[in-house]
Amino acid sequence: MQAVDDDRPGRTDPSMLRTIGTRVLAGLLAAVAVGVLAGAMARLLMRLVALLGDGETRFSALGTFFIVLVFVGAMLPGALTTALGARRTGYGLLALGAAFLLFEAVNIAVQDDAAELVRAGGSRLLLVVLVLGAFVVVAAGEAWGIARLARALARRTVGGGAPLTGVPVREAAAG
Repeated sequence: MQAVDDDRPGRTDPSMLRTIGTRVLAGLLAAVAVGVLAGAMARLLMRLVALLGDGETRFSALGTFFIVLVFVGAMLPGALTTALGARRTGYGLLALGAAFLLFEAVNIAVQDDAAELVRAGGSRLLLVVLVLGAFVVVAAGEAWGIARLARALARRTVGGGAPLTGVPVREAAAG
């Protein structure tokens, strides 16, 4: 019996597939871990805005789940890209995800509670502006935390922080 030559065109190196899979898993874990934490913090900030605006705080478990899901989903492309080794692109996608989350958080807060906040007066309005500023910290912290965690997990599980373009790939003409 003769060994099969793996240098044939169209064959994929199993170690490279394992590397890609491990990095994708690292990005997914980073997005979920940090996204759940940031989504929960954002939900608490939303409740605080509602309380400051004398609005009803009717928050359901399903609503909280969907907010956390949005916080994970908005950062998932950046987390995966960062874990795969394309740092600049990953950072750009994480920044876009954070910008999306900020836009939505402020937009929802202003739409839902604008009338109550204006009637509430100056000191409450100032507190609401400070709480909305905390959304910036949460979104930026989420992006930063995901970038760090995704890179660290990819480095630990695969070894090295090189992008996948640095992984040796057999050329089709070789052989």
